[in-house]
Amino acid sequence: MPAFGEHLKTQFEGLNAPSIELWRKWLELYEDRFDSFEYNVRVGKGLDPGPNVSEELKRMWFMVTTKRVDVVAERENQTWVIEIEERPGLRTLGQVVGYLHLLPRYRYTREVHIGAIISARMGFDMADSIRANKILYFVFPAVGYPKLPPTFLPSMQTAAWFPGAP
Repeated sequence: MPAFGEHLKTQFEGLNAPSIELWRKWLELYEDRFDSFEYNVRVGKGLDPGPNVSEELKRMWFMVTTKRVDVVAERENQTWVIEIEERPGLRTLGQVVGYLHLLPRYRYTREVHIGAIISARMGFDMADSIRANKILYFVFPAVGYPKLPPTFLPSMQTAAWFPGAP
């Protein structure tokens, strides 16, 4: 069942204001193609503070030392790992690559894993590096048309009402 109205939520756990703005733009184009979205998803083992520590402190250590995926989205037979960064660099690329590896080790995922980056700006070298790693990227500049991957374009119906769509 497609997710509708996700872009109308007032909060998205773990996302800051610039990321929320980019995320809403992406959702307006694509939310109807997904079944669910989960935010601030923890992956990784984290550090164990030892046996003499309270459960509350263990929980806090887990929250501080595990990795955090901005968004995990599900559709058809796919699980998407999505990072939202105003101007992504190699750190963002490394996060997506690492999360694609870790996510299925720590939780159920669907058969196909897709990595994606949503940004406001993208340097030429970064775009090339991201494509080389088979990760999709979506660029929503402050003015002008969004740059979307040709392999995952929005539906014509959705694109027709999106402000600034060609």
